[in-house]
Amino acid sequence: MSERVMPSSTFDVTLVRASSTPADAACVPTGYCLSETRLRHLAESELILISEGGRLTGLAAYKPTDGELRVVHELLVDRSLAPAKARRVTEILLSSLELTAYEDGVQCLTFLLRDAVAVEPFEQRGYMSMSLGSSGIWLQRKLGWFGWRGRRSERPS
Repeated sequence: MSERVMPSSTFDVTLVRASSTPADAACVPTGYCLSETRLRHLAESELILISEGGRLTGLAAYKPTDGELRVVHELLVDRSLAPAKARRVTEILLSSLELTAYEDGVQCLTFLLRDAVAVEPFEQRGYMSMSLGSSGIWLQRKLGWFGWRGRRSERPS
């Protein structure tokens, strides 16, 4: 007989606005060593950070624009996580990015995935993919589910 144990931990989601302060290696999940150029690019981007018990488990980065398209240029999930937990972190990042895009009036969300990230959460949400060979994969979806198409947030800018 096996006993099903529900996870006791919770994830924290944080939105970090772009800054002029350079990012450092401490701001990326375990298992990544980013170049100075990529770290500088992170500092110039808005970040969604997922943490569990004070430990950074996921990061997504995008540059805010006034357009209807948002490109997420970094999506990093802690490489030391078990596959099921890594998938959960990916799902949380994706949900957070979609909600933030909706709030900002973005109608098309595009991802450039360079690292091994679970693609199933994207496929389940209707993202179309295009392989870029060894340099990664593009995933894209027009947002506008549940009658939200064209509606912009009433949140003050």
